[in-house]
Amino acid sequence: MTTMPLPFWADRFDMDLPKLLPDFDDLLGDTANTPLWTYGGETHGRLNHPSTWGGIAYFGLTDADTGKPDAYVPGWPLIECTWREAVRDAWPHTYVLAVEALPVWDAHSLARTFMELMYDRRGQQPLPEGRADQLLDSVRAGLRAATLHVQRLAAEVGR
Repeated sequence: MTTMPLPFWADRFDMDLPKLLPDFDDLLGDTANTPLWTYGGETHGRLNHPSTWGGIAYFGLTDADTGKPDAYVPGWPLIECTWREAVRDAWPHTYVLAVEALPVWDAHSLARTFMELMYDRRGQQPLPEGRADQLLDSVRAGLRAATLHVQRLAAEVGR
């Protein structure tokens, strides 16, 4: 018997990264399924917005340490997710994603990019020809760099 994966909160969201970037899974490669742990909320048993401090969400490669400073007290339980889920969640929630206490992807700096693409996609404020492609290319470049960073960090901890 095949079991269906639990739904992710963004599966039906028109601005979910896999909908915007047809090559999303290729960009993340094998790193997509790298397990991460963070303190945060869940929907359907999967990540839906981690605890943040100063706009930074801390994720660890083991459940022993998320990298958050000891003085930061989360209001949510420790949960497991994947790199794929973390970036899908960070994109619309616009937080800095830190892995092993190191900032690896700054979705906050992409808030304007997110809004421009959303308004264009929904037909509210169409972008000039070629602008959406430029914006999506910048998102791709950031995801590539962040994924390489996570690959290196995972190799350091033996994942």
